[in-house]
Amino acid sequence: MWARLIAIALLLSACSNEDEPRRPARLAEGTSAGDDSPREHRSVMRSTAEIRREGNHLADQPSPYLLQHAHNPVDWFPWGDEALEKARRENKPIFLSIGYSTCHWCHVMEEESFEDDEVARYLNEHFVSIKVDREQRPDIDALYIEAVRRLGGSTGWPLTVFLTPDGVPFYGGTYFPRHGGGRRPGFLDVLREVQRRFAEEENVAAQGRQIFEAIERSARPPSSGERAVSPAAIDAAFARLAGARDGELGGFGRRQKFPNAPLLLAELRYVERTENAAARSHLVLTLEEAMRGGIRDHLAGTFHRYAVDRRWHVPHFEKTLYDNAQLAQVYVEAGRLLGRADFVAVGRAILDDLIAQWQQEDGGFVVGFDADDPGGEGFYYTWTPAELEAVLGAEDARRFATLFGVTPGGERLLEGRSVLHRIPDAQAEARLGMSGAEIEAFVARTAPRLRPVRDRRAPPAIDDKELASWNGLAIIALANVGRWLEEPRYVQAAQRAARFVMERLFEDGVMLRGRRQGDSLGEGFLDDHALPLLGLLRLHAADGDSRWLGDAHRLGRAIIDRFHDAELATFHQSARQGELAGPPLRRPDLDDGVLPSGGNAAALALIELGAIAGDRTMHGLGERAARAAAPRAVESPFGSGFLLVVLDHLVGQSREAVVAGDPDDPRTRALWAEIRPTTPARVLPVRLPASGAPDSLVERFGALRGKVALDGAPTAYVCQIGSCELPTSDPAVLREQLDAVGIPRALRR
Repeated sequence: MWARLIAIALLLSACSNEDEPRRPARLAEGTSAGDDSPREHRSVMRSTAEIRREGNHLADQPSPYLLQHAHNPVDWFPWGDEALEKARRENKPIFLSIGYSTCHWCHVMEEESFEDDEVARYLNEHFVSIKVDREQRPDIDALYIEAVRRLGGSTGWPLTVFLTPDGVPFYGGTYFPRHGGGRRPGFLDVLREVQRRFAEEENVAAQGRQIFEAIERSARPPSSGERAVSPAAIDAAFARLAGARDGELGGFGRRQKFPNAPLLLAELRYVERTENAAARSHLVLTLEEAMRGGIRDHLAGTFHRYAVDRRWHVPHFEKTLYDNAQLAQVYVEAGRLLGRADFVAVGRAILDDLIAQWQQEDGGFVVGFDADDPGGEGFYYTWTPAELEAVLGAEDARRFATLFGVTPGGERLLEGRSVLHRIPDAQAEARLGMSGAEIEAFVARTAPRLRPVRDRRAPPAIDDKELASWNGLAIIALANVGRWLEEPRYVQAAQRAARFVMERLFEDGVMLRGRRQGDSLGEGFLDDHALPLLGLLRLHAADGDSRWLGDAHRLGRAIIDRFHDAELATFHQSARQGELAGPPLRRPDLDDGVLPSGGNAAALALIELGAIAGDRTMHGLGERAARAAAPRAVESPFGSGFLLVVLDHLVGQSREAVVAGDPDDPRTRALWAEIRPTTPARVLPVRLPASGAPDSLVERFGALRGKVALDGAPTAYVCQIGSCELPTSDPAVLREQLDAVGIPRALRR
């Protein structure tokens, strides 16, 4: 039986990581965990009907994902001492299921297996079942997804892992179907074989322990000591990435397409610094194909999480804040660098939708929207020719259907409904007999008429958690774009989100993971401190409010005090002493996926904060962490997108640019005009009143001492970790000083 299980590759589309194999892990071999007592059920077990009616142990949880499972007949526990102690006391294996609210295949597995009484009875009798929201407990998710990968299993969500009572994994994968067929086992078959192995074999946990040891070893700094960061290392990383570029349709790989925003930002910064033609061509192609594809919601402007095909055409329909916040910045920054107004418009549309549909009354942004809706997966977003005609009339509907690929047959995967996607410009002009300008005017006239009709459909569910880390990404994007485009409403939205994070989530020096309908989601992790810190620095550059610098410094101290590991020269994902029941292994957070890792975000945050403050110790902590992680960028560039951004920052030798002056003075605005368009990769802007920074700020930012308007004239100071060029009130001189930093002319327009 088990030989059949381990031979099967589960190739079903799940809520997966972008480049992981889709197969179950093989069972480990080694010594057994637990005591020698008989494996018997030692507590009164409620019936599945009682659990459905009364709820399981998830009924009082704040996570929407956990609440979705609160009345499954499975006797779910959240991760915590109660469940772990029960597994040890009763010597039962742990069934760990990790997912998130907007994941399509998580819902499928729930409907097929977790709502099934036979499956539930078996789980309740033989396992301790734990359900985890990966967005609430990224530490649990990160450890076990890495462990399953090293076991040889498929990784993604839902993540399915079987553990010994002491938390050691011995088998895992992603989605398992309820009923098998042919050589594919059903989920209940898997459960029975896993339970048999655990009960009968003495060596079930050995490989899992070896994997934990390997994960610990991988976090140690290289034996050769601190590594140099050079342009050659970044070149080597992009040389490896080049082999996976899709030169025809953009993106990486030739199967599912993920808009991996950290990698795109890294590629953009690489193009900015080197003008590499191949990287530029790939970046432009990727941004063009993604913005035209069905992965983009052409009526709202935001993007779905990924496309199931190579052409960016048919998405899994969930939307996440982290994707859209990062993509907004990438599109606007690329548009400004490359002179592409259409890219800038895409970024603006994303932010407009985030503000209108995602930002809550308290200022925080929700995490995302479900893949499924009451009409079925994708019904809310898709169209038929008849539906278009009912809204637009026959002629406009014909043109719109031609332009956006709406056909009578539709998509096979979506029961004949069509995903909106723009056909290539040349084809559109030829088929419609219209110029490019006429087509854009047509879209501007017709698309807004469809949105109210779609809004009357039953919408996808919203995951209304407000996470500190993801709100940090939103603040970064809104503040940067607001500054670059001189758009006050983006800056104002960033201010609202920053007040939410610092006033509602940061308590007594500890950042919460987030809130959901006012309820705390528990203690935060490293990324919950680092990403808001970066957002606050960007927000100060946008509005000049010194409050944000003070708040950023508080977060920087919290990162050093609670997460830094001096021996490893890195940062752990979870705090040294926290209130949460942690995973059995505390580990650094260094793997960049589709959002920055906490460790790499913390490195950049301390590098920037230390530079602005003139604090070489703080700056050095961030720089040493980046240097220790640098070999990963070459060894595993796909998991190092944001690390490459950090290394580019170091190689580019970013400067701080301080302007002291009355913001309403035209002379101050003239100096600021030289700095305003720059990116954080080259210039870290600081804005001060003519009298300089207040004493309370100077105590923490020693480099700001004495930086005032000289002789009554607004004054600019270009510095590097407190060592400054001669101050100037002349925009032309300031321009020369900034030119030495290597800012592309396109970003200085």
